[in-house]
Amino acid sequence: MAVFIARAPFNNPAADFIIRSKDGVNFRVRSGIIAEASLVFSGMFEIPLPEPSQSADDADYMDGKPVVAVEEDSATLDRLLRLCYPTADPLLTELRDVRMVLAAAMKYEMEEAIALMRKTLLTFVDTQPLRVWASACILGLEGESKIAAQALLRADLPKDAPPELQEVTAGNYFRLVKFHRARGNVGEQFRFTEPDPDDIPEPKRTTRLLGSNIIYQNRPFADIICRSTDSQEFHTHKIILAAASATLRDQILALPAPLEPGTLPVIDLDARGAALGSLLEMCYPVECDENSRVLPVHHALAMLDYARRLGMDVLAKRIRYGAFGTLKVAKPLATYLLASSMGLQEVAEDALAFLHADPFTYGCIPEMETTPAGPYHRLLVNRHETLSVASQMTSAVGSVAQGSADAAGDVAMDVVEGDGEPIPNGDPWLQGILEQTVEVLRSPHQDEHWWDKPKTSATLQESVDRKLWCDSCEDNVRLILQIEKLHANVRKAMDANNGKLLKKHGAA
Repeated sequence: MAVFIARAPFNNPAADFIIRSKDGVNFRVRSGIIAEASLVFSGMFEIPLPEPSQSADDADYMDGKPVVAVEEDSATLDRLLRLCYPTADPLLTELRDVRMVLAAAMKYEMEEAIALMRKTLLTFVDTQPLRVWASACILGLEGESKIAAQALLRADLPKDAPPELQEVTAGNYFRLVKFHRARGNVGEQFRFTEPDPDDIPEPKRTTRLLGSNIIYQNRPFADIICRSTDSQEFHTHKIILAAASATLRDQILALPAPLEPGTLPVIDLDARGAALGSLLEMCYPVECDENSRVLPVHHALAMLDYARRLGMDVLAKRIRYGAFGTLKVAKPLATYLLASSMGLQEVAEDALAFLHADPFTYGCIPEMETTPAGPYHRLLVNRHETLSVASQMTSAVGSVAQGSADAAGDVAMDVVEGDGEPIPNGDPWLQGILEQTVEVLRSPHQDEHWWDKPKTSATLQESVDRKLWCDSCEDNVRLILQIEKLHANVRKAMDANNGKLLKKHGAA
């Protein structure tokens, strides 16, 4: 087996200890130097090691020197050890390299290396403030996070998401947006790395059964056991599993015969027990009422993900259009964030139509502390552009509604412009309705009214009642109303008659 030795000064045979990197490079070091720099290594060197064996495969020794394996790669370890040795410090020009070395220095409690790397991290603030903020959050460095956030106040938050946003939480990013919108005027207790209880929204009341899982019911005559990754066992039936999934059918057929008579075969499945039990229950021809309850979002997503991996297409559709038909309305932000983080893009897309125009108005929901910031960042950028478009398209009406959308800058995207005609002078009552429409379209909560189309017929009827028309125009308006009313009445009568037929058929 090839042995890889680090470059000088970590290739000296006179060294008394070897540190092995994750990628198998051996660093020969003098334990006295490393012990002075690191409290962790100092304690590690004091632990007695077993006597070296004569075997060439002894992982605890190499060339008679004790070996300790670490999780850092050779590039990071080389830079870290040079900060400890009496050699020139490494020149780090990439922010990611600085973060990796700083993380290792913090892990091994290297005081001097930590101080040097924290200073180096801040040298990137002027050019890459968002990346510095995210890196500091990842490392739990509140001071550096705030310095980077202050630098971000010079302009709008960047639209492009750096890769580090996948490593911080949406909750961290929510607090950055809060800091940015407040122009840094936050309380002394404010922390980027800790949630503020005041930002957590109160749960909405609902008549549905909140957060209740579908529980697996044991049934008689079971002939197989399904075991989850957390060792929960479900006594079920081969014919049910085979009918629900061709994948499970093939796994069942490939099972060896039980070693002891009377014992049930066991099939190990790559899913946690809570989601697996619910999914298995839905395989049976019984009512699971998944449409009448609000399942926990993460639980429903786990069910959907596993149903798809097993090729349970029918169940996957039931979950998507049943459980998520409710969740995308009841918990659209949680559904969007969790689905995005799991790669279930169609579920995330379904939830978009029910999200506020400004998702920040939801506050910091609990799911944001466990999902990456990337999807939340992209959502905020998208909705900022949406509000800008709404502001542009309604600007011809005049400054009738000053809101958060007015502050949105121009954005480069396709916009369906109006025809440029001036708003006609009309009755103040109609002008008021127009202004109310503008307010709704510009509102951060416009989604709450998104499905409410303008009540044109009711408006026309009231305009007739208000005598806004001349005689000939009023007659024409009444004809328009009569056409719509006639159509609605005929449809209503047909539906009622269809209902009678269904009742008779049911009675028969």
